[in-house]
Amino acid sequence: MPLSAATFGAGVFQYPTTEITIDGNLVGTQYISGLITISQQSLNAGVGFITGFDYANGAMFVSSTAGGPAQVRLQINDKNGRFSAGQTPDFRFNVDDTNPTIHAGTGYPMCIPRTDPAVADDPLCPARNRPKADANGNGCRNFSAAGVIFPKGGELFPTPPGQFCTGFVMKDPALALATDPISTLQAPFEIGDNIQYSGTLLEGSANGPNGTDTISVHTINGIVGIFTQPNTLPSYIAIDEFGVGAGANSPVTFNGVPQEVTPRLFIEARTTDVKSILDIYMVDLNPTTGAPTYRWLTPISMTAENGAVGSNGLLIDGGITTQFTGAQVGRARVRAIKPPTNLMEAPTRYMAAAVRSLCDPANINGSATLIGPDGKPVAGTSVPCTQRAPAANGLFAGQYVAPQFGFIFPENVIVGDPVVAANLWDLPFLNNGGTGLPTEGPGTGQLIPTPW
Repeated sequence: MPLSAATFGAGVFQYPTTEITIDGNLVGTQYISGLITISQQSLNAGVGFITGFDYANGAMFVSSTAGGPAQVRLQINDKNGRFSAGQTPDFRFNVDDTNPTIHAGTGYPMCIPRTDPAVADDPLCPARNRPKADANGNGCRNFSAAGVIFPKGGELFPTPPGQFCTGFVMKDPALALATDPISTLQAPFEIGDNIQYSGTLLEGSANGPNGTDTISVHTINGIVGIFTQPNTLPSYIAIDEFGVGAGANSPVTFNGVPQEVTPRLFIEARTTDVKSILDIYMVDLNPTTGAPTYRWLTPISMTAENGAVGSNGLLIDGGITTQFTGAQVGRARVRAIKPPTNLMEAPTRYMAAAVRSLCDPANINGSATLIGPDGKPVAGTSVPCTQRAPAANGLFAGQYVAPQFGFIFPENVIVGDPVVAANLWDLPFLNNGGTGLPTEGPGTGQLIPTPW
């Protein structure tokens, strides 16, 4: 449908542009939207090597070549100071500070120190969490030292002497010495790191030094392999991509027109714990209270995997183990096109991934004993299971909750037939009302007018 600045009000379209994606239906003669996504550029991303830092302003300088001149300034959009000193030019494009969107390639949370490490160490982003290889090439703890032997072989590539470890495995925090990396704290970026980033371009004359444009970033993926001791907490997850079919039980025709409905699930995630089973959930939100309930999506009928003992002592089949048995260490993936009946019905706005060492399907919605800063259970405590491993400056370890942008709607079977509708009525947060986030409380009721 045609759009203009007048559609959304003056001042919305800022430098350099704004991209809007709308999913909806033609109802009678009127277009009615159901889902709207707004960004400067949804695919605005870049890669490069860190050349320096502006610690006080949570910024780094990046070049396209290792050791080259700084070409772009990145500032973490981080209002609450989760991964940096704390700053935001526009909170709408802030980092997701309940999940590690500033992370290593394994999902481990990373940070820009709040002080120059040459002057003072940042206790929330300590230098100890980026060890170096010594003159003999030692100092980067590998999987063999962690007692991990992969079914298909493989080991971390040795780091050259004197360089920051490109890959290492942290110890169980209960056994870590004062000089060891510890998994309860974030890991700092360092000069020379190769990174991938996404964010919003800001005009240099107002925001950058010497007129240089600044990219206000919400996502950084550091090409560093930081792993945690298997089957210990905290461990961390990052979701790469995922999508679900929008309504698994829709009919094979719409108003007599043949359609293809795809009740599928695909997801790729990464975890620092290569041996813990990973489970995927939909997050159902109570439309009145906003309370979340996790719905298990990875039983054996979805993943064909089994053999894990749950918190109740019983065998719980299913889950994902490809991070240990697959071709790529730390990558958990599932692609299911024939889920059990009703399992994928009423897809939710949020998806979640959780390691089974944190919670399993038997107690994901229950309570558990709190894990202390030393990685040990705190006697006499009881907290929601998904919140039992607080770590890394306010993050809850062992899980990742992400909004769903990849709904897969029905498609025509025959080209040239009348276009079938997007079954937005099968999305409960539109049909029943819902909240924007699980922490926001009661929703606003059904979307009016309804896009169907």
